[in-house]
Amino acid sequence: MSRQQVRTSQTRTSQTRTSQVRNHQIDRRQAYVEGNTVRKLNAMPKRLPEEQERREQEKRRSIDRRTRMNRERALRMNPAYLLFLTLAVTATVGVCGLYIKLQTDLDSRKSHVASLESQILELRTDNDAALNRIETSVDLSEVKDTAMNSLGMVYPSQDQIVYYEVDNDDYMNQYQDIPEE
Repeated sequence: MSRQQVRTSQTRTSQTRTSQVRNHQIDRRQAYVEGNTVRKLNAMPKRLPEEQERREQEKRRSIDRRTRMNRERALRMNPAYLLFLTLAVTATVGVCGLYIKLQTDLDSRKSHVASLESQILELRTDNDAALNRIETSVDLSEVKDTAMNSLGMVYPSQDQIVYYEVDNDDYMNQYQDIPEE
């Protein structure tokens, strides 16, 4: 092949490739897809700047109208409404004051209970210390020695000891002393 023929064939192949790529792009953009998840091209229409400006002005007007109405409504408070608001605020302040008073009373009672509990604990410790002091001050061997030697006490003999059984399920009411036999 000559040079010119090669160039012509290369040009034709590049042209066909370009047209194929273009056709493929066109086919891809215009492909038909079935189903409910098909994306729409240009779903949102482009708004014109004049239309956007008009909508913004309408929004501003409606906001201005609302603020004007709110201001007028605020200025139109009648005496009955003012009385109602005054009573509502007074009641709210009264309830808050009562709540604070109750909280203060509760705190003072808690502190009083805590002080009483600490006093009870202190008295129990003093009581236990006094009991230990009394128990350690008495010598039981000395008491036994005094009872046996000075007072003539003796241990009981076997015939003087009487055993009896007590049922845990039974109980008895004693109305007089048990007679001696």
